[in-house]
Amino acid sequence: MWYKIDFDKLILLLLPTFLRKPVLFGYLKSLVAPITSLYHRWSLLRDDNLEILKYNSQRCYLRGALNDRYDPDERRITISNTSNKVQDYIYTFGENTPVSLGTMFIESAFNYAGTTVDFIVNVPQQIIAMKKQPAIEATIEFYALAGKSYKIVAV
Repeated sequence: MWYKIDFDKLILLLLPTFLRKPVLFGYLKSLVAPITSLYHRWSLLRDDNLEILKYNSQRCYLRGALNDRYDPDERRITISNTSNKVQDYIYTFGENTPVSLGTMFIESAFNYAGTTVDFIVNVPQQIIAMKKQPAIEATIEFYALAGKSYKIVAV
């Protein structure tokens, strides 16, 4: 590819054949060393950027990015939807409504319909215990669409 440069080979190819001596080659190699260092840093930065660009805001890619960075072996981080349950209310006697409650289950506040949480990120407790939550939040903020909100839940 155009971006892969072997500077030692380039020095030898641009040097005339009668000047290709070890001392002159070493001198020219030391002159090109700063450019070689810059090229190496650029190459590492390019690889990092290509790794970042492999993912986007789709949930499957976001889950892949989180698992690749924070749980590469077991891949236990998942993303799920909120339950969007309808809230049951307990009425007072003055409101003249039925008092029959039936079976009720207590849910987290973000699982009800009308909340601002768009998706839930389920992270294992061991990863949260390693103080990775701020890094996970930064990764989600980087990839998630603007205006989407999330909740990190320890599983």
